[in-house]
Amino acid sequence: MDLVTLMVSFLFLLAATNAKNSVSRATMIRRTETGAINFTQAARQSRHRLSTLASRLDATTSSRINPWMPVTMDGDVGAYDVEFSIGTPAQKLTALADTGSDLIWVKCGVCASCEPQGSPSYYPNNSSSFSKLPCSVPLCTLISWNFGACGAGGEECDYMYYYGYEYDPHYYTQGYLPNETFTLGAGEAVPGITFGCTNMSEGIYGGSGLVGLSRGPLSLVSQLNASAFLYCLTSDPSKTSPLLFGSGDLLTGPGVQLTPLISKPDPSFYSVNLTGISIGNMTTPGTGNSGFIFDSGTILTYLAEPAYTEAKAAVLSQTDLAKVPDGDGYEACYEAPSDDRILDEVVPLMVLHFDGADMVLPVTKYFVDMGDGMVCWIAQRSSSVSIIGNIMQMDFHVLHDVNNSVLSFQPANCDNL
Repeated sequence: MDLVTLMVSFLFLLAATNAKNSVSRATMIRRTETGAINFTQAARQSRHRLSTLASRLDATTSSRINPWMPVTMDGDVGAYDVEFSIGTPAQKLTALADTGSDLIWVKCGVCASCEPQGSPSYYPNNSSSFSKLPCSVPLCTLISWNFGACGAGGEECDYMYYYGYEYDPHYYTQGYLPNETFTLGAGEAVPGITFGCTNMSEGIYGGSGLVGLSRGPLSLVSQLNASAFLYCLTSDPSKTSPLLFGSGDLLTGPGVQLTPLISKPDPSFYSVNLTGISIGNMTTPGTGNSGFIFDSGTILTYLAEPAYTEAKAAVLSQTDLAKVPDGDGYEACYEAPSDDRILDEVVPLMVLHFDGADMVLPVTKYFVDMGDGMVCWIAQRSSSVSIIGNIMQMDFHVLHDVNNSVLSFQPANCDNL
């Protein structure tokens, strides 16, 4: 082999290795106004999201991709925003990080018809890398069914994207699709990302928009061509949470457990088989092959029947605290320990069993301080789908390996990363 051929082969191998090992890092911040989650608000918002997610799944008998998802995440509900920049020069924004939907969208320009007002916008006229997409591009066809239209003689891909209960006229974002350069953290700028440039909205989450992280083709994960992504959610609102895009080797070391991703209840979600739940010395049924969705945008955890009723009975029979009246969907509430006992000693251990993996939950991630001297079990009843919300995912590295259809997790102190 001559020297030129050898050098070319070496450079090709080096480039392939760098591409494989390249990692893009962003940060997420937990959105609260007071620093503490308002669990009354969180229950209302999570219930809304659960109901609309179920509506989306009810519509999957059609061949269309249904994006109905609630994004009303105002107040102290514990949602997570991702920090990023768009354009040249870069314009900094924050938007809801959502593993349950795929469209990326942000408020554009003054956005006088957007509500609520006050959050930052992206200004396309201030960017040299902005370009509108025509209706002929493939990604336009994925969104145009949802009350999409072709503007400017086909030179502009317009859309009206609905969120909420079915086609609820009070929850939507409307705009057009452009291409732009995105920058995550201090990493390299990535050109050619397609997103929604919103110029009208109603009933929408109070940030600048939403970053879809699902397995759908419009998501940031798909457009970055990332084979995997990982986050570690902190419970401390003064700290940031890392969000990494790269390959399946992002998560290594002791304590890593893996479970297969499944296609139920929808192939765009990150769902696994919950085979059982251990609560103290009792083991109750899981959700079987109907799926247990890992969702960053839902705060609470929901269990469909019979998993919920049997798990709740195990909690009620093994919790050594004085019972107090229930409310807001919380059905296992107690007086907080007021003596020298700590919570770990008076409530049962909770372990989620998946195919090939066991997630031992920290007690504060399934029994939460509601304030006013009361603690409640965080899981609630669902009449349809089952979801592990972001509170139960705190203090774990959670890796979504898209290419290999595997979800991995590892205990971590996310506050100190």
